[in-house]
Amino acid sequence: MKIDLKSKMSSPSPALALNAMLGGGGSREGEVVQIDLEELVPYPDQPFRPYSQQKLEELAEDIREHGVLSPVIVRPMGSQYQILAGHNRCAASRLAGLTKVPCVVKDVDDSQAELIMLSTNLQQRQLLPSEKAWAYRRQMEILAARKESGAGLETVAQQNEESRRNISYYIRLTYLKPAFLELVDQKELPTRAGVELSYLTEDTQTRLLEYLQAYPKKISLKEAGALREASAGGQLTRTEIENLLCSSTKRFSEKASLRFDKKELESFFPGKTQKEIQREVLEILKTHFQSRQLDNG
Repeated sequence: MKIDLKSKMSSPSPALALNAMLGGGGSREGEVVQIDLEELVPYPDQPFRPYSQQKLEELAEDIREHGVLSPVIVRPMGSQYQILAGHNRCAASRLAGLTKVPCVVKDVDDSQAELIMLSTNLQQRQLLPSEKAWAYRRQMEILAARKESGAGLETVAQQNEESRRNISYYIRLTYLKPAFLELVDQKELPTRAGVELSYLTEDTQTRLLEYLQAYPKKISLKEAGALREASAGGQLTRTEIENLLCSSTKRFSEKASLRFDKKELESFFPGKTQKEIQREVLEILKTHFQSRQLDNG
């Protein structure tokens, strides 16, 4: 089964959904103000990776030409402001030589602040599977802790205009060991195969990683499903993992078709058609094996 990344659910617009979920208040709510970059501090331990240096420089060039078109979202933190949305815009603005950036100040509590940080990034950026996975999981956990009305998979799906199934698949990826999650990000491990492997215990995942380090190979969705099914009763030993993956590779090789170079065959059978060559090759093999049986008899 394949994740349908284009599957969408009917829902309110992201802006309306975000407003309804986050609230916020204060006399300057929604007002854009210029704040010194030195007064801004990053949000800690977020699941989103910063832009690459090249992408940051491209954004800086755009800011030099057009300015910061979308205000940074911040909240008061003592004498400073914590960035909730716009970390890359702030970094690019520094590269562009700016000292101030336009900001919208939101006076919100910790859980609301994290929801803003998660939601804005999910709406505005092209993200890796690992980034989406942790962002969706944190949204679920925060909404559950806040006991929001109807909080759950359905709410997170609607907020992100995504299907419930896809949200659940992404959240499952957070149960993978980091090395496997990195393989998903690099497209070395299919996303659905990663979902299947997420059901393996941590110890079994460690043994599987050790096996893959010793015998590098790509795990298919079918193999990942077989590993999950075999581990339903508990742990998988290194030997069990090897037997499962080796037998899978053997079955594949047994089904593989046998091919010969056309020019090489034609050199032995000049002027023959492909069907005539095939017929003669089979006849030669038949005679060869019959003579071997007589010799061994």
